[in-house]
Order: sequence, then C-alpha cells, then structure tokens
Amino acid sequence: MSSIITSALVSTVSKRLEVDPNTREGLERIKNNIAFVSGIGCTSRMPGQLDFNTLHTAHGRSLAFATGIKLARPELTVALAAGDGDIFAIGGNHFIHTARRNIDMTLIVYNNKSYGMTGAQHSPTSPLGEIGTSAPYGVFEPPFNVVNLALGAGATFVAQGALTTSQEHLDQAEALIVAALGHKGFSLVNLIGTCHTGWGARNRRAEAFRYRRYLEEKVMKLESWKALPPDEQGKYFPLGIIHQDDSRPDFQSSKPYLDAIERAKKAVAGTQELLEDITLVEQDPLAVYPRTSVRFAGSGGQGVLTAGETDLYAAFLSGKSGVFIKNYGPEARGGGAYSQVTISDGEIHFPQAENLEVLVALTQEAYDKYRGEVSAQGKIIVNSTAVKEFYGDARVIASPIGDLLAREVRPPKKEQGINVLALALTMGLFNLAPRGSVETAVKKYFSDKNLKMNLRALDVGYKEAERQRGLI
Repeated sequence: MSSIITSALVSTVSKRLEVDPNTREGLERIKNNIAFVSGIGCTSRMPGQLDFNTLHTAHGRSLAFATGIKLARPELTVALAAGDGDIFAIGGNHFIHTARRNIDMTLIVYNNKSYGMTGAQHSPTSPLGEIGTSAPYGVFEPPFNVVNLALGAGATFVAQGALTTSQEHLDQAEALIVAALGHKGFSLVNLIGTCHTGWGARNRRAEAFRYRRYLEEKVMKLESWKALPPDEQGKYFPLGIIHQDDSRPDFQSSKPYLDAIERAKKAVAGTQELLEDITLVEQDPLAVYPRTSVRFAGSGGQGVLTAGETDLYAAFLSGKSGVFIKNYGPEARGGGAYSQVTISDGEIHFPQAENLEVLVALTQEAYDKYRGEVSAQGKIIVNSTAVKEFYGDARVIASPIGDLLAREVRPPKKEQGINVLALALTMGLFNLAPRGSVETAVKKYFSDKNLKMNLRALDVGYKEAERQRGLI
C-alpha cells in the first residue's frame, strides 16, 4: 500500500507542478508540495518512512490536523492514510464533518475490518458473526456501509478498491488514488484489505495469500455490481469511482467562506499587530547538513520515549532542526522501548538514520539489541548499573546511571527520573543543545509534582557529563 500511495502522489504532483520527478530539483519540489498525515494504525508509520512534509498524529485525529494544514497552506496537496477503526470509530466525528465541509484533501483508508495494530478488536466495519478479541462470541453490531456514510456526510468523491492477489486490483487502487488526488474537494478512497495475523487468525483466514484470494470473491467491478438484484448487492463490495461531483466548490473556494474572510479582513482593517522582528537564514534546500542521531533505549517504564521528546524540544529551543521517531505498541508496554532523535543545524531531508551516532542503553537487552546499529565512530553510553557485558566494545562510555539515581536523586519510585539523568548526561557530554534549553524542556514535559526531583536528576546528569569528559 505504501508504494501505491507514494507512486500516486509523486505522479499527480509532478504533473500539477510540471516538473520531472526523475531530476533532483524536480523531486525536491514535489516533496515540498505534499503534506502527508496519519493517525494510529497499520498504515500510520508512513509519515516516518516518507520524505514529504509529514505528520504522525493521535488516534482518530488526523483529519483535524490535516484540516489545519490545508487552511494554513492551501497550495499544498494534503493526503492522509488511516485505518477503519482509526477514522470511522475514534475519528468518526472528524470524518463526517471533514466530508460535510468538502475540504480539499484525499483520505486513503486501509480497511481491514478490525483494529489490526492494537490486537484484533472489532471495528465499525467488522462483519456480523466474525470473531475478535473484543467480540469473542461473534460481532453482533451491524457494520457501517462506508460508501453510504461518506455520501451522506457530503463527500464529493468516493471510490473503493481492494488489495488482493490480483494485479488488476492493485493497478486499479493506484488509479483510484490518482483520480482522488486530482479531485478538488474531499475525496475518500476506501481500500478493502486484510489482517491475516490478527482478525484472519481468529476467523480461519490466517494464511495471507488465501485471505486475499478469499477477498477477491467478495468484490466486483462497479458496473457488474449495479446489475445485481438489490438483495444480492449486499454480498459484494463494488470497486471503482462510486461518486464524483465536480460542480460543488471545495471549502476554501466556496462563496460563504470567501465572504466570511472578506468581512474578517474589514473588521480588523486599521489595527496594527506588533510582530517580533526575526531574521530568516537562507538555506540551500538541496544542501546536506551534518546531523546527529541519538537513540534512548531501555524498558517500558524508564521513560525513554519522554527522553526523546524532551531532547527534540530542547533542540528546537536552541534553533536546530529535529526529527523524532519512537518504538511504540505492544513492545513498549513492559518490554523493550526506544525513542530516536535526529538533530541538525540545517534541514533534515530524510528522517531515518543509516547509523546511530549515539546510543544510550539503559538495559543489557537494549545494548545487545541496538549496539550493531551504531556507526564505527559513534559512542554508546551504557548504564553500567544494569549493563554488565560490554563485549570489549571500544565505543562504550560506561556510567553508573542507576547508582547515581539511587544515591544522588533518591526518587520516590525505582528508576523514576532515570530518563532525565541519562538525557542530561547525553546532552552535556556531546553538547547537543545548551543546558538552558534542556532545562526549559524538562520543565515543560514533567509535572510540578515531580519537577524538583527531575531538576535534581538533570543536575546530577550534567555533573556526570563533566566527569566523563575528563575520562575520555
């Protein structure tokens, strides 16, 4: 699905801008004119994999974020990837009102008829009688007819495709996305798919190929579907462009919206807004700037995700660019977890790092699992309280982080504050951001209840950084 969406976006925007995607300059213009948004679901990792303007948002809220982007930057092509539970359940209100407003964006839904990523719970599109972890005796709630829901809410473009073993279906899915991106208004492309490891495993369809072949028997071309008797149509999903209305203006082109904008401009005419003087530094958009990728890794409960978020905010406060990636999901609940931050003085063209410059390993498991991803010139800060086997790795900087926490910080709960201590040690040792920025970030991300303790952990971490600099 990722390749289909990417190909459709690049093809559509290159024609709109009249540029060649096979040239470096052309591809850069295409990427800068796309905003790609997701919520939480099986397709939601795409913003971390694609080098567009991307945003990975909260569960069910992607359409609200995308609406803000489109209102602020109407010239951008805005597209979203979502799941059926994500967009029709948790995000149901956002869906119907985005369709009602007819905002010019394209929503691509991977509809596997379940909450695939969170554990095979039933969703608003799950078939009656099938088994899910939240419906162990069978689904008894009638599913949404997604097409009728979109039409009733006011969507001006509605299409439906399927991801099966058929190349014809895959080619059609890409063509439908291209058509949706070319439509001026709110477009929905509902792609019917599978989840063989979750929903399929509970409904005798655990083998991926057979599940997709099973799906092929449930779909048909729109023209053939229309020829069926009404009582037969409910057994199949029609594939194709089901509805397209090019006569209705999109939200930002509508007369009521434009009239309201004019009235607002007249209302504020004559007022003067005092703005802070800023100096924008010109940067070559194709230049490659030095960057540092840091991964905080440990176990769930050690706060490694918050350490990464705090690091990123501190970088922003100091005028740097940054990208944040986190490992979330079942593994983050009690098992291994990590966050990764890439920091640069210039623009970061691609969020994924080939190698890590710095690994902060709070547990032996984290050290064993990720030390192979650190560059030969990189450094590995290990919590020597928990990590006992270094395997003779010369990149290791051993620090008794756990002992320092217990002795100097004395948290009310075991390992509370270990993330801040490790963060301060890392930022201080490698000078990734000024201490003032890090302290401001810590105050933002930690509650008043624990702020005093975390500021103490911050101070201990910076003192340890000074000690370690003397040893290197």
